[in-house]
Amino acid sequence: MNWLGRLNPFNYLAGRIFLWFWLVLITAVFGTLALSRAVIEQTEIRRLPQGVIQQLQQQIQPFADSQNSAELQQRLQERRPNRWLLVNADSNTVLTPELLPRDFDQHWLTELSQLSLPRWLKHHNTSLAGPFILKVGQDTVALYQKRERSPQPWWQLSEMPQHVLLMLTLLISAIASFILAISISRPLRELLQRNLQFADGALNSRVTNLNKRKDELGQLGHSFNTMAERISTLLTNQQRLLRDISHELRSPLARAQLALGLTERQQNLEQIPRLKQELDRLDIMLDELLTYSKLDAGQYQLEKQQFDLTELLAEIIDVNQVEADAKQQTIELVAPQQLLINADSRLLARAIENVLRNAIKYSPVHSNISCMLQQHAQQLLITICDQGPGIAESQLEAIFEPFYRVSNSRTATTGGTGLGLAIVTQVIRQHGGQTTATNASVGGLCISLTLPAN
Repeated sequence: MNWLGRLNPFNYLAGRIFLWFWLVLITAVFGTLALSRAVIEQTEIRRLPQGVIQQLQQQIQPFADSQNSAELQQRLQERRPNRWLLVNADSNTVLTPELLPRDFDQHWLTELSQLSLPRWLKHHNTSLAGPFILKVGQDTVALYQKRERSPQPWWQLSEMPQHVLLMLTLLISAIASFILAISISRPLRELLQRNLQFADGALNSRVTNLNKRKDELGQLGHSFNTMAERISTLLTNQQRLLRDISHELRSPLARAQLALGLTERQQNLEQIPRLKQELDRLDIMLDELLTYSKLDAGQYQLEKQQFDLTELLAEIIDVNQVEADAKQQTIELVAPQQLLINADSRLLARAIENVLRNAIKYSPVHSNISCMLQQHAQQLLITICDQGPGIAESQLEAIFEPFYRVSNSRTATTGGTGLGLAIVTQVIRQHGGQTTATNASVGGLCISLTLPAN
């Protein structure tokens, strides 16, 4: 049924505009045609069959002995009231004007009187058959038989009064245009109002009615909500960044100030190593922040070259083996002997090392950490699994967001700025891959890095 919805013109703003303007155009054209028919006098003359002529002549023959036109009119009114129209043929004077329609032009009778044979004249609902000439006394009288058709239905446009037809046409077109204008302007006013609210700082401002439409305006409302959601998330993350960085910077700075104070007081250099450690910590933190901002802004130019990914993984494990040995952890590498890849080896090594260091940090003592490299069709898969506590299913995607932490604590054990996995995501994304996290069935967390093989 989805294809039926796509074919529905009312699901598209262009379709709605087309149909409504089409309705207005049809109404205007139809009204114009009907109005022109009403304005033009609908009078026509047709041939009267010979049989009808003879029949009507037989009907008026009994009245031929009338002494004058007045007597003829009286006798006709008594026998056939309102049926015969009398015209003085000598002066072209209508003797029974009350029988003519109000808008009838009497010049038509003059035209008929000049014809050699009787004709049938039709005017709206009235028809006249004649003339039939009678000589009554000193008067020459032309007779026309009058017949009335049954009234036309009230909705017959050709029978409507001109001013009513014009008002009806204007009313229908005005209503259609008004509905069209409202259907466009009302959702746009809502969007404008929500936009102003969002600009004033109401970050939770979203469009509701507009978002329910299925046309381009509905898509506009949906895109506004998406934009507002992303901006709100970005601002929230920035605020969180400022809060996190200020907290993280405050701690090593406080410890560095303490070390300097003790050095001045004790007049010895015992606190110099501690001071150097805190400064190194600040340097690492600022380096991560700068790296992530460049990657996120797309300003980091990849320096791709071909290298052996298996060899790179082995080197990263060797470098971090010291930390693993301190916790008596075993790092196991399962990979083919050689697997070539075209990538930025320095950035990719940093991303893999971030994942491995997290696995070492959160795995317990005497645990195993597995690092597996596989190739599936045109993709390379690097999976690093630890035996730590894992995380909640609802947080598996959130851990790759910048500045996100599963724990809100700020102890030296958890450490970091929440940028480690965010940098991993950006590096892998720049290489055309993706990152995912899953909880292992035997416990622990598995981070998977998928990269294109070529």
